[in-house]
Amino acid sequence: MSSYSYNHPLFGYVTYETAHTPAIFGDDITFTSGFNTDDLSMIHIPQLAGITNFVSTIYFHNKAHNQLLSAFMEIENEGLLHHITNFNSVFNMRLRRPTNGKFSTLPSNHSFGIAIDINQGDGQNGISSAPLAPIFLKYGFGWGNSFTSPDPMHYEVNQFL
Repeated sequence: MSSYSYNHPLFGYVTYETAHTPAIFGDDITFTSGFNTDDLSMIHIPQLAGITNFVSTIYFHNKAHNQLLSAFMEIENEGLLHHITNFNSVFNMRLRRPTNGKFSTLPSNHSFGIAIDINQGDGQNGISSAPLAPIFLKYGFGWGNSFTSPDPMHYEVNQFL
């Protein structure tokens, strides 16, 4: 195991260990201080229920439940659900996997239960989810398409509302 620390913009100073020494690309991590996985719980997203191959109940950070549910409610109300062809990956304790392929020792925001991926399998890294981005932004999420190395399938909580 290798030990690291990071000052996360929402959670403050956290320490964690990787599964391997030295750490490897996308390595699994375990938090040793500063973040409590008990702050995550299951949340059901009704708009995704009944759609083939969609997970509709996920682990997500408790402080962001309402904003996630509000975003999906607005997506449904605006008639945009058809833009979601795939929904994955929420809670996954691992290092970042930058889209530029460079190695990172920073924890992924999936590790904190504040990130989701939409339309991962669209053949264009999720850019087909673009019509949803303004709604997620309205509810305190950031969109991975704005990253230095764009990751348009990725949405993550930037602020708790």
